[in-house]
Amino acid sequence: MEKLTRFLGIRPGETKTVWLFFAHNFLLGMGTILVYVTANVLLLEVNPERNLPLAYCVGALAMMAVGKLYAHFEHHWLLQKLAVRALLVAVVLTLVLTLLLLLGPSVTTAVAIMTGYRLIYLLTNLEFWGMSAVVFNVRQGRRLFSIISAGDMPAKAIGAVLAVVVHAYNELYVLLLTACGAYVLASVIQRATFKSRQVVARPGAPRVARPEQSALVRQVFGASPLIHAMGLSLTAIAAVAVGVEYIFFVNVKYKLQDQTTILQYVGGVLALTYLLAMLFKLLFTRRGIDWLGVRWTLALLPLTALAGILLFGALEVAAVGPAVLLVYFGGLYLTLEVLRQALFEPVFLVLFQPLTPLERLEGHTLAKGFYEPLGLGLGAYCCWACMAHRPLTSGCRLCGWGCCCWRLFSCCSARTGNIWMS
Repeated sequence: MEKLTRFLGIRPGETKTVWLFFAHNFLLGMGTILVYVTANVLLLEVNPERNLPLAYCVGALAMMAVGKLYAHFEHHWLLQKLAVRALLVAVVLTLVLTLLLLLGPSVTTAVAIMTGYRLIYLLTNLEFWGMSAVVFNVRQGRRLFSIISAGDMPAKAIGAVLAVVVHAYNELYVLLLTACGAYVLASVIQRATFKSRQVVARPGAPRVARPEQSALVRQVFGASPLIHAMGLSLTAIAAVAVGVEYIFFVNVKYKLQDQTTILQYVGGVLALTYLLAMLFKLLFTRRGIDWLGVRWTLALLPLTALAGILLFGALEVAAVGPAVLLVYFGGLYLTLEVLRQALFEPVFLVLFQPLTPLERLEGHTLAKGFYEPLGLGLGAYCCWACMAHRPLTSGCRLCGWGCCCWRLFSCCSARTGNIWMS
């Protein structure tokens, strides 16, 4: 065990806190992936071309509303109280979704569960990011964020496999009850984490921004140029990611008609994705930021996305069959998700560290509660608009949208790197 902690860069006084964070994130990841799989299986049942973008848009609006509410309480409650309440809301929300599913599956229920998933994803991310941002300093963050954030990778892989196994013998509501149990256990770990380490962030008024910024700009987009650049990068990558996810699931639906077969395929792809992300994160990310530097680390994901967009354009021109497209989108989804989980999110956590604790909390809340759902909503609208003009122009429109997002992401990532270096 001592050799493992030394290899991972964990120092003796940090061991207990790091493994508590790892276990906490493990349970959050398992619960979240179970809700995610349940929502997607239901949405793919009937007319997924329309229902998926609808669920994405409703989820994006709900995330923005809850993000603003979370930001309000962030300045009035102690972090410990806020984190405990956020996780409690996730537990209650999961129980409500279970009751909805027990009343009978429908399009409304499926959209509600996907919206609930987005809110649970937001609350658990803000809770975990907020705790880690104020517990670890800059140097600790560079060494440890890839480790503590890797906890949800094996959990999501196990959760995806568990979803397949449980569904073979039980109804979908059992997955939601299992997710609720995972969140309850995560709350127990959360209390132990607070006891093991002092949390220094306290509520307070937001930092006074530069005088040239209007109050509306500060409230909506944040006061820091670093947060602006990072947030727009997150908007672009969220828009691309939701497009890839959408086309992947639509192809899965029309290639694999049966619900059980769909669940098995999606569960297998998700399990493989998160296992690879965990290995990549643990073996590469800790040293990768130092080897590549912040700029090249930020550039790796948009370059990969551009390559994927160009390959999609070539496949559209070649008019390949649905089986080839299913393999392509499965591979693209896997690759982008691995890079996003293993490189993009850890480097974002590191970039936030030079800010004061309250600025970090504000930045995390804006990134996850405004900029990411903005990209989700824009991407969902684009998917709906493209598929409304099927079949000949949808591929070209998606390629054009992807290139625009790639350009925005590249510019914002470069600006983020410049601000960080300065």
